[in-house]
Amino acid sequence: AVNGSTKPSSSNGDLTKPEKDLRRAIHTAIKEVTEDLEGEYQFNTAVSELMKLSNGITDAKCKDSPVYKEGIETLITLLAPFAPHIAEELWHSLGHSSSIHNQPWLEYDPDALVADEITLVIQIKGKTRGTIQVPANSDKAALETYARESEVGQRYLEGKEIKKVIVVPGKLVNFVVV
Repeated sequence: AVNGSTKPSSSNGDLTKPEKDLRRAIHTAIKEVTEDLEGEYQFNTAVSELMKLSNGITDAKCKDSPVYKEGIETLITLLAPFAPHIAEELWHSLGHSSSIHNQPWLEYDPDALVADEITLVIQIKGKTRGTIQVPANSDKAALETYARESEVGQRYLEGKEIKKVIVVPGKLVNFVVV
């Protein structure tokens, strides 16, 4: 980790879904930018992460939340190595009196990176027929049940005999039918 690093203050405790989504984007950006700067000096991918975070902040549906302010401050902090002068001006426009370059580098929170839900692909005979949102910690049996009971599953499985079910946890459920 970068010397003098610090973690942003928010925790996932009582956050709304939009706040959790924004917090995940914030900590993903911290992790990716830090790894890009510490590892192979991949500035292009670091800047790409900053753009993703900027888009996430712009699209956030929680603009009155402390997580939104955390996002803005994180974006400016991560921007500082690439655009020091504008980052300094933006930092002061937020009301900070000290220099952004005296701020410790941010650390990501691994708990913030964990998604509550995942997108599960439903396939029939290897062809994608749709997707559904399911709890991230679902086991194979639960994923199969979610897929069968979904609108997509019911539409494509109605009246068909299921020969085999292939479940790839966290990714897809494929029904082989006749």
